[in-house]
Amino acid sequence: IVPALLGCTHRLETRSEIAQLCVQLMGDTVDAVRRTAAECLCLGGGRLGAHGEDDGGEWIIAIVIPHLRRCKDSADSKQRMLSLKMVEVILVNGVCPMGSKHSKSVATSDTDGEKVYMSPLRAIVETAASLSDDRVVNVRLNVGRIFGSVVHYLEEEELRFVLKVIEKQLAIEKMKVHGGDRDVIYFAKRAIALSKSRLDEVSLPSNDDSLRRLQ
Repeated sequence: IVPALLGCTHRLETRSEIAQLCVQLMGDTVDAVRRTAAECLCLGGGRLGAHGEDDGGEWIIAIVIPHLRRCKDSADSKQRMLSLKMVEVILVNGVCPMGSKHSKSVATSDTDGEKVYMSPLRAIVETAASLSDDRVVNVRLNVGRIFGSVVHYLEEEELRFVLKVIEKQLAIEKMKVHGGDRDVIYFAKRAIALSKSRLDEVSLPSNDDSLRRLQ
């Protein structure tokens, strides 16, 4: 019902009210219900396509990212896990607004309480990265798992940031009692390997650049 309702209007205010149906279901006790509701929320901006309009990233910036951050900050580990699932859905489905137009469209606060502006992509990646040292093992291991699954959707700057975060997570995990959790270590190592491989790809000069240097 919710996707159909979102497709009936292009007004952000109305769509925001409809989105509350998703938000309520994101607190359901059933995992499948929570995940489906979160996916619906993340992909809701795409319903504007039925009107032949581009929302300019407004849905992700104004609606999804604030709810993503609330899930990340929840005392309930299931909600923190849900925030990681949201990150995966957004990036894999290509609904994160990109480009210089959005380079400073999301606001957050630094450690001194000062406002800092960043791109939606950076805000989403930093949200997931902030859970790398979560007290719950399942949350920590899913940080590595999610980053491993989205490396092909990240830009070079975000790839380098992810690599740094996961390398730090791996080092800290190995220092824990009995060498840390093996699943956290497995997914961290996998994310590191995939990130390095992807960085090698995106850092390669284009064929045209290579030819120019040879001439």
